[in-house]
Amino acid sequence: MKTIVQKPGFASSMAFGTLYLIVGPTGSGKQALVDAVLEHNPVIQRAPLIVSTGRERTLAAVGTIAPERFLNLMRRDAFALQWDSDGVRYGLTHETMRRLREGQSMMLCCDSMVIDEAKLLYPRVRVVYITARMDILRRRLISMAYGSDAEIDMHLAQTARMRPRGKSIVTVDTSDSIAAGARALMDVFRAA
Repeated sequence: MKTIVQKPGFASSMAFGTLYLIVGPTGSGKQALVDAVLEHNPVIQRAPLIVSTGRERTLAAVGTIAPERFLNLMRRDAFALQWDSDGVRYGLTHETMRRLREGQSMMLCCDSMVIDEAKLLYPRVRVVYITARMDILRRRLISMAYGSDAEIDMHLAQTARMRPRGKSIVTVDTSDSIAAGARALMDVFRAA
């Protein structure tokens, strides 16, 4: 007889949807790829994400809120997963867990440092690393007015160091075009 071990609070991982973590360097095209998948694959949804920043609203967010309100929500345990990146705070709501329990698969653009914690929280996590050749990333960062040449060099060096490793990580390259990368990402979801 086979014993099934469940994580506390999980109904059954058999019914659980997959949380797709979309990671990669700035300029790789993560948001554009996610938008393309959402447009053509209604089965997968964007994970509800709250962002605290003084910058412009991001497409990945359900809501952009003031830093004080974000801290208040953190104190009240409003987030299933929370992280900071480049002076911006991100919080994944508990709504994500409810939707995953119901079998809904979701995508989340996040930093690679979130991967290990997400795997502890959710029974089905799949990591997709979006990348491009360094010369392409450099050109995109310049067109985004990302910063000085020195800042771009630092970002690209950090990109190489921060790349997640592992057999289960799927890589999608957008060097040829964002459209080709979007097709490759859609193939990842079809294969799953």
